[in-house]
Amino acid sequence: MKGKRLTALAMAAMLGVSAVQPVFAADWQSANPLIAHALGEADGKIETNSKEAFITSWQNGFRVVEGDFTYTSDGTLVVRHDFEADGSYYRLEIEPNGNLVMDSKTYVETPAVYEQTPMTAVDLLYLMVEYPDMYLVTDTKDTDKATVQRQFRDLKNIATNIGAPEVLDRIIPQIYNKEMLNWVKEIHPFQNWIFTLYLYAYPDYKDIASFCVNNGIDTVTLHVDRATKENVSILKASGLKVYAHTINRYLIFQDVLENGVDGIYTDRIKPYELEWVGLENSRSTAEQTFVVNDKEMTFTTLDIFGKAHAPLRQLAEAGRKFSAEYHKEEGTLNLTLGKKFTTLGNEMLMDDSGRLVTKKADFKLLLGGKETGIQCFYVDGEVYAPVEDILAIVQK
Repeated sequence: MKGKRLTALAMAAMLGVSAVQPVFAADWQSANPLIAHALGEADGKIETNSKEAFITSWQNGFRVVEGDFTYTSDGTLVVRHDFEADGSYYRLEIEPNGNLVMDSKTYVETPAVYEQTPMTAVDLLYLMVEYPDMYLVTDTKDTDKATVQRQFRDLKNIATNIGAPEVLDRIIPQIYNKEMLNWVKEIHPFQNWIFTLYLYAYPDYKDIASFCVNNGIDTVTLHVDRATKENVSILKASGLKVYAHTINRYLIFQDVLENGVDGIYTDRIKPYELEWVGLENSRSTAEQTFVVNDKEMTFTTLDIFGKAHAPLRQLAEAGRKFSAEYHKEEGTLNLTLGKKFTTLGNEMLMDDSGRLVTKKADFKLLLGGKETGIQCFYVDGEVYAPVEDILAIVQK
């Protein structure tokens, strides 16, 4: 959206409502106007809820994904929209066979769209451990208390059993009615919540806004057709963030931004395309100065998992300079101190798109032939490494 957008307090002042706003949990929304629907797009395929979708979304810059949940016939919580003949089976190019509700073994052995990996809830939470900056919005669909509590109890137990209860701090439950909030709170006091309105035939926006404010819910999601300027303004007057779903066209995205929404759920629009609708991608590089052997050096850095990463070719000029030799067959990149860095060749497939597409490097980083344990990344094909970790091994 072109021009500056009003803060919640400024909007409240203009509308003549109280400037005292509720205290909400950590602001995950401001840097994330896009939520990847059904974990996002992978290889041109959408609505898969697959492992590949999650990883591709992270690589493309998403930091919030929405995932669907349901149960197999033998009671395993899985990441799938449904087991209905004209639903997920059709979209995922899977032929229904026998009992429509798969058992867990059949489910995990049946690829989505021929080659993508289906996930259980356990698989998904392990991915959230591996990608510790990703938030997950739940779409659990059921509205009866017993099933709702079973689903969130399972998520809590999985996080505990895999030794990562902190993952729950990055799970954002979507609730479908007022009663569901307390049902879920009885299971776990999640830090963030979304009230989604797609099950409401005739939403009372003022009543919903009041409920959210009084109960610490800071985000409301509504269908794109309901994201009118009037409806959005009622919600935002109470300091709420508003998202619309599901939008895959840029002009429609522009329209709802002009109506005041803070973000959208999308299958296809990418964070690096936000400038097309007048927004900025929150992921960007910065020029950052470090002291290396009492000398200041400036690197082009990108934050990855909370650490500053910089191009390896820049870091090669710091401290005891080093060369780098890539062995594709062995899956290694070997650094040799005291030698000049020349090039890694064309193996890295660098590009100058500026999209900051980021992938975990598929090599082990060695120093003098010994493993360092340092994880590197490809950023638009350029090898980036954690600055502090590299400096620690190359300074005199």
